[in-house]
Amino acid sequence: MRAAIFDLDGTLVNSLPGIAEALNHALAEYDLSTHPPDLVEQFIGNGSRMLVHRAIGGEPVDSLVDEVHESFLSFYSESLISGTHLYPGIRRLLETLHLQGMPLAVCSNKPHRYTVDIMTRMFSWVPWTRILGQKKSVPIKPDPAGALSIARAMNVPASEVAFVGDSTVDFETAKAAGMHPVLVEWGFTAIEDLNRTTASIVSTTTDLRKFLQGPHGVS
Repeated sequence: MRAAIFDLDGTLVNSLPGIAEALNHALAEYDLSTHPPDLVEQFIGNGSRMLVHRAIGGEPVDSLVDEVHESFLSFYSESLISGTHLYPGIRRLLETLHLQGMPLAVCSNKPHRYTVDIMTRMFSWVPWTRILGQKKSVPIKPDPAGALSIARAMNVPASEVAFVGDSTVDFETAKAAGMHPVLVEWGFTAIEDLNRTTASIVSTTTDLRKFLQGPHGVS
């Protein structure tokens, strides 16, 4: 691989504390049932509106989802950084790949403004080729449009890009884009679900670094 695109939540950062806190504030504001973090974790992966839809449960009307979603975004803007932490080894991993000259980017289903905020405040030391979150002009993952636009910006063929994530959505994105899917075990998806894919699976950031530096990595 000549380049790497990373998912954000559950891959580079553990954002669950901030997401769960903001979500439960929003649900409580509308007298809806709140959820423990380990259940909230299962709602993550398909964008913030789907997160809220799943948290409400059943088949909620669109107007309720929209209102709770706006409330969630408002609360989340306050806990965005304090409730988000780098996974162990991520800083060393990214520094090593950058020093080797590998182009790096982020493609997330988190709203774009929050994706950019986290990346500029917590990863300012990485010269990202592109940072892309959920926005109206780009379909959310697993649609490959965002990933493919990043590969073009990197000037690297999709077949030579590793797409690193923690979910089956990331796997499906990589496959649809013609990229190499790499899934991490430390994220928000059960290992048994990861094992149902044909992705390369790594259990530590050291394993990921070795994979990207090996025969499938920087040449």
